Amino acid sequence: MKTLLTAKPYLPLVLFVILFLAACNRISPVQHHYSTNVGCVIANDLYAVYFSAYVAPENNSSDPAKVDESLYTSYCGSIPRTGSVFFTADLIDEDLREMPISLRLVEQEPTGDSNTPDYSDGHVLSKVNPRIYSQGTIEAQAFIDKKGHYALYLIVGEEAVFEDDILKIPFTVGMETAAQPIRYYVIKVTTLLMTFAFPAFILLLIMLPMFPKLRLMALSKILSNAQNR
Repeated sequence: MKTLLTAKPYLPLVLFVILFLAACNRISPVQHHYSTNVGCVIANDLYAVYFSAYVAPENNSSDPAKVDESLYTSYCGSIPRTGSVFFTADLIDEDLREMPISLRLVEQEPTGDSNTPDYSDGHVLSKVNPRIYSQGTIEAQAFIDKKGHYALYLIVGEEAVFEDDILKIPFTVGMETAAQPIRYYVIKVTTLLMTFAFPAFILLLIMLPMFPKLRLMALSKILSNAQNR
């Protein structure tokens, strides 16, 4: 009994560490679970959508009866070529299906130096006025005739009051898949460590002092049962 009472103060600390790490790992926006069939999840601290983009196929086939596989390929952060692009966002949160959402497609302009470029909003290509998507699916179309960086904004409410009311979906069009800079892989590895390895390591450090006490308690119980017999 004394061992259990000694271990109890650790439990709130364990819960606090787990919740704290989970909160620290929320990145806005977040893209994960990407596949060429269904796209990827885009999320911020409040909302999440399943986003995918489709580009109209090029009519360069000599066989008109041949099925173009690109019709069934969805893209997330990188659209391979310019042309007519179709966007789909499935609303994961039920609350979003009862709220007006407007759309804004914006061309992104580079800022900063060439080594560490950043992008800001430039020319607005298209807008969709606020409306309620009760069926849970947002569909939009735009013709993009220039390669570069773009962003599709989903704005929740008649007027976005807070930053989290705006869900930004960045993507590129027609950009070559050049080698990623080393910082890209550093960020990826750090994210994985913070998500899985680091919480497990902290939890292990917290639980280690409890292991000898638990073993002693189990041994005491066995000896006590043996004496009673």
